[in-house]
Amino acid sequence: MRNSKGNRPAVKKDRNIGEVITGVFGSIGRTTVRALRNLPNRALNFVKRKINDQRRKPKRKEMNKVYVLVGYTTKRSIDARYNTERNLMILRRGLLLIIFVLLLFICINAVVPYIDMEQYGKMFGIGDVEEMTSQDPFENVTVATVGEQNP
Repeated sequence: MRNSKGNRPAVKKDRNIGEVITGVFGSIGRTTVRALRNLPNRALNFVKRKINDQRRKPKRKEMNKVYVLVGYTTKRSIDARYNTERNLMILRRGLLLIIFVLLLFICINAVVPYIDMEQYGKMFGIGDVEEMTSQDPFENVTVATVGEQNP
């Protein structure tokens, strides 16, 4: 029988659940076998590609990035890009240093009002710094030089 457009209607097969599950697991099995069979070749190609990439790169003698001129790139544009990256790195380091100093300053200002210096002085036995430094225990000690003997 043909429909109004003149095509044959699709014939539906009544498939039971067993055939559907078998088909799904068969598909999974085939793709797994294909993936495992291609695994050594893929690994080998990956290693070869990485080795070739390393061979193609110019040798680096310092930490700076080495640019390779490709296509229509000029040395002037490469130098400009290098200088831009260098300036951004300097700026980033400077800003990080400023942020660190500001955080340190804020932390110190937040903690100092809560510190009782008299209490710490009593704990360590320091009453007055001038009194403590007025009597130097090493004032009368002489140091023998090399070759001299003590009397």
